[in-house]
Parts: sequence; C-alpha cells; structure tokens
Amino acid sequence: MRKRIAAKSLAWSAAMVFSGSVAAAIVPEHVSFDSLDRDPATGAPVRISALLFRPDGAPEGRRAAVVALHGCGGMYSTVKSRHDQLSLRHRAMAELLVGEGYIALFPDSFRSRGREEICTIENKKRAITQINRRLDTLAALAFLQARADVAPDRVAVLGWSHGGSAVLAALNARSPQVAAELAQAPTSAYFRAGVAFYPGCIESLRMKDGYATAAPLHLFIAGSDDWTDPRPCIDLAARLATAGEPVTNTVYPNTYHGFDGPPTQPRLRLEVPNGVHPGQGVTVAPNPEARDDAYARLKAYLRARLATAP
Repeated sequence: MRKRIAAKSLAWSAAMVFSGSVAAAIVPEHVSFDSLDRDPATGAPVRISALLFRPDGAPEGRRAAVVALHGCGGMYSTVKSRHDQLSLRHRAMAELLVGEGYIALFPDSFRSRGREEICTIENKKRAITQINRRLDTLAALAFLQARADVAPDRVAVLGWSHGGSAVLAALNARSPQVAAELAQAPTSAYFRAGVAFYPGCIESLRMKDGYATAAPLHLFIAGSDDWTDPRPCIDLAARLATAGEPVTNTVYPNTYHGFDGPPTQPRLRLEVPNGVHPGQGVTVAPNPEARDDAYARLKAYLRARLATAP
C-alpha cells in the first residue's frame, strides 16, 4: 500500500511539474466584478477580483462554466515567489476544468476585502462569513452569465472547506437571497450543479428554515476530518436524500482535510483555533487514492450536469 501511494504521489508531483509548462499556455485573465455585498464602511459594492481561465484555442460560442471557491487559506500560494499565483490545489483544479472544456472563474473573496486568510481566526470572530461569500458567489454567477462566451444555463459551482460551505449557502433554496434569485429566472438559469470538498455543514444543517437544494449537490467528505467535522455533512446528506433532494455524498474513510492537496507529509496545524477539538490543532493530509477517485467522479458529475440540454 505504501509503495502504491508513494508511486501515486510521485505521479502527482510529476503532473504538477508538467503542469508548469501547461500553465504557460493557460494564462488566466484578471477580471473583476461587483459583489452583491456592500462595504460596511462606505456602503459601496465590494469589488471582487478574480482569475478567469478559458480553454486554449477555445472556439467561438458559448461554453459551460464553473465558479471555484477557495477555502479559508485563500486561493493563492503561500510561497513568496508565487504570491500572485494559484496554490497547487487550485492550479490543478483550474487545469482539470479547462482540460474538460469549461471556462473557470476563481473569485477572491479575501484579498478583495484586505485579507490573506481567515484560517487562524476563531469562527465567531471572522468578519467574512458565509453570508458575504454567498453574495460574492451570486455575483460571480451573474458575471459569467453576462459573458458572450458562457452558456448562462450551464454554470456549476464548486468549493473547498470554507468555500465548500459557501457552495452550500449558495444552493440553499430556502435562503431568502437564493429564493429571490430563483424567482427571477428559471431554475435552469441558476447554478446547474454544486460540488463541495470537505465543507463545514453545521450552519446548513441547523438553518432555522431548513435546507433544500436549488441544484443537484455532490459532497466529497474526509471521514477522519478533524477540521470540518464530517458528521454534520453526513447527517445533512441523509436528510436531503430522505426528502428526495438530489444529493450525492462520497465519504472517504481514514482520510483527512485537504486530501486532494499536494503530496506533502501529513501535518498538524496548531495555529488553527477551530476544528473538532478547538485549540488542539487540525490535521491536513493528502490521500492520492481519494483524490484520484474524487476527481474522476467530479469529471463524470460535471459532464452529466453541464450537458447541453437542461
């Protein structure tokens, strides 16, 4: 087993080295748009910066698109020399999506508000909440739908961790904000699908008005996650399934937060105050087998959900 995982880790590393040459051909466009959120100090809309990736040599016409939402660490690399480049996890996803023929939009909810990350801030002290991120996500959808190269009824949303929770927030049909969006346009003109990697599900599970999906949802859960507790997500998925909601839940046993990340050694992040055991740190550990399986399922899921016909 160790040899197999080591081999897969080396393959992943080789792929990322290769992707460096591919990335030169897939150069992101720097774009920006107004969030539906407003700056509490000025009352003006928060201007969201974003990176837009298009398939190289993409023909004219409208294509399916995906909004990708970063986690609490932000979407950029922590390496100083790559400060303005996507982290390896996000870069790999950008290349996966573009390779599948999608336009990919990575909105930056943090630097746009003067922050690099919020992982090291206690949940109750965070100024950037799921309400803010839902408003950013709805604006990202509108931005893509207004583009001449995007099919407005073929847009999906995916996210990791804090961004995965934002996916849940943006797809809760019982949220007044989401309900208002759905009332203005047919369901097919809203997000066609959502994907969340190891999100925090407690808020969605405990919503006063309950939770109902505005689009099909696929959860990828780390079974041993001690950062975002997997149990609320498992419970939420079970409730939705019982209610006949279109939800798929894939749980990877003995797998930790960040399982789709680069093949570094498992590590304990003591600077993170949140998690299943607050104050005791959280585990971040790659699992190449889980990552490969999740990405294969992701490709199949998006292909099915973003087909030409609604």
